[in-house]
Amino acid sequence: MPFTHRFCRYLLAFPLLAALPLAQADTHESLSAAVESLWSSEQVSTSVLSSQFTQQDTKAGSHYRTEVKNSPAYLETAEEAAWVVIGRKRFNAVATPWGDFPRLDMRSARLLEFKLPKKHYQVLAGPGAGLFGVGDWQRYGFLHVVDVSAAPLYYPLYADAYLGEHVLGRLPDSPVLNYARLVPASRSRNGEIDAYEITLYALERKGLEPVLRNGLPLSYALKREGDAWGIDRVERTPVTTTRDEEHRAFTTPLRPPLFSRKEDRRP
Repeated sequence: MPFTHRFCRYLLAFPLLAALPLAQADTHESLSAAVESLWSSEQVSTSVLSSQFTQQDTKAGSHYRTEVKNSPAYLETAEEAAWVVIGRKRFNAVATPWGDFPRLDMRSARLLEFKLPKKHYQVLAGPGAGLFGVGDWQRYGFLHVVDVSAAPLYYPLYADAYLGEHVLGRLPDSPVLNYARLVPASRSRNGEIDAYEITLYALERKGLEPVLRNGLPLSYALKREGDAWGIDRVERTPVTTTRDEEHRAFTTPLRPPLFSRKEDRRP
């Protein structure tokens, strides 16, 4: 990976890393590097267009905009609703295929840009407001991706494990932006997540589609190995499959294992 691209990606992650306890910083860097290893750096430009939004209150609601021309705006309306607005298009930023998203915390939001040879994306990225600003909920980030190459196409995405925009990248030879969806797969004895399932998607014109290799979804297992994280290709993602089959939201906690050890049994 060229130094300039890697340096830019770490600059993007700086606010995220600064928010983590120092004891977790090295672990997070290892996890982030494992996910980053999925992406090709060829002909990809990534930058922060703005980290400042001005608020304008109207009868329609509260509009948050940057000074970047023709960029997406964020609109908050009554009853916790929110919309991504670009031109005359308005997209629901709360009701998503992954479950309801919170509103963005606009104090920490950023407008990002991803450029591929034939694709141009702008992303409203940030933490969630309210409950998602405390405790373990802070590990989630929200990415409202708009393909602005032609008529706007909208993709509401989320990131787990404090990864933020690191879940976006480009697979080798991919003509479009790709998304790595992390789903917690297990927890350690002290309750920390120590494994994730990763499924790769492509941001296609008709929507988000799984990336296939030899007829199977391209997927990985991400596991903690001491203070580091390792990533390996897998053919099955049982936790993710069950969650999707049951239409469970992205915030659904892991199901506890039933009698995983003999001493756990109770009369």
